[in-house]
Amino acid sequence: MTYTLYGKPGFGSACVEATLELLGLDYTLVEANPLGDAENRARVAAVNPLGQVPTLILPDGRAMTESAAILIYLGDLYPDQSFAPAANAPERPDYLRWLSFLATSVYSTFTLSDGPERFHPDPAHHKTMLEAADVRRKDMLVSMDAAFAGQAGPYLLGERLSFLDVYLAMMSRWDPGRESFDAHCPHLRPCVERTEQNPAIARVWARNFKTAVPA
Repeated sequence: MTYTLYGKPGFGSACVEATLELLGLDYTLVEANPLGDAENRARVAAVNPLGQVPTLILPDGRAMTESAAILIYLGDLYPDQSFAPAANAPERPDYLRWLSFLATSVYSTFTLSDGPERFHPDPAHHKTMLEAADVRRKDMLVSMDAAFAGQAGPYLLGERLSFLDVYLAMMSRWDPGRESFDAHCPHLRPCVERTEQNPAIARVWARNFKTAVPA
């Protein structure tokens, strides 16, 4: 079975790319910038009328969107890989809770930051909107950090790496950057650092965020 992932380096497709690598699945990566020129936008719109990446074309030809939904779907589709807690596992509620939290409360702030003109046509308001998005993002991440204070680790859900770790690690690389994330999220930082030491994730991060691959 072969998947096709439409994405852009550094965008939300990075976590799906990492997920496909961790699962060892065959896939083709099609680079398409939803914020780019007309050709790029048309390439995305051809598979996703909303003009968003990531868009994952499943082996049966259907298109799947929404990064958190894709991670949940693939984790459940390949339970033997143990990157997602089973439906009856005690970690499952936290897995779904925090994936959804990151997708709705945190990811949405980046959506605003990436294009305030899509939400308000008057440029005079954009600076205020961007500042509000930055504050909201920091507040949400600090709230999540507090919730994980004292967690046993080494990963967010315990002993095993999950796609929740991958999702958070990706967002830690986005604006305002890892230095800010590390400063505001001291309890989440060790989990993110450990996640990024995984060889598959390190390779994907090197392609998406120009990070060094550990020797």
